[in-house]
Amino acid sequence: MRAYVTALLVVLPIAAYADLFGTPSIRTNNIGSIPKWTDVLARLEREDLAGTCNRGQCTGLHAEWAERVAQWQGLSRREQMVQVHRWLNRQRYIEDADNWGRSDYWTTPNQFLSRSGDCEDYSIAKYYTFKALGWPESALRLVVLRDTVRDIAHAVLAVNLAGEEYILDNLSTEPLPDRLISQYSPYYAINAQHRWVFLRPQ
Repeated sequence: MRAYVTALLVVLPIAAYADLFGTPSIRTNNIGSIPKWTDVLARLEREDLAGTCNRGQCTGLHAEWAERVAQWQGLSRREQMVQVHRWLNRQRYIEDADNWGRSDYWTTPNQFLSRSGDCEDYSIAKYYTFKALGWPESALRLVVLRDTVRDIAHAVLAVNLAGEEYILDNLSTEPLPDRLISQYSPYYAINAQHRWVFLRPQ
């Protein structure tokens, strides 16, 4: 995946605080600066996967997703996090160039369940599934970062549970606290309400 990282670091008269992976961040309301994300949000609303499945109009893996969501409703938040992460990580990883003929394309969960995807697609599917389970927006952030070991751009979902940030990564079998991960250097994080710009040392 090629990260959409242009004009992200802006000098603002706002205090920055330690955030994911110990990196300071500044929170803004400008999610429109990430058009791939706002496009996904618009398509999520139009497709309405949860509503379609609730009306009994889903088949195959989409119907299984809806059944899993119904089963997970009765679990604790921690167990929901684990189950969502494990189940969606079972899907096959496919590069955008092979899947869509594009260098970087962000899919909706509906598309992901049909054709699978790459790192940000796992994260978006998890984000949407947590929303379907009733998790608040404030607990969820899509994070675009650099994997300094593999020297490539990558994306994960950060989930705040009981004040601790967990990283849901398609490369990890279990959710991990961000404090245990040292090879990730975040560029930005985003949800439907806010964007976080991470301040990198010069």
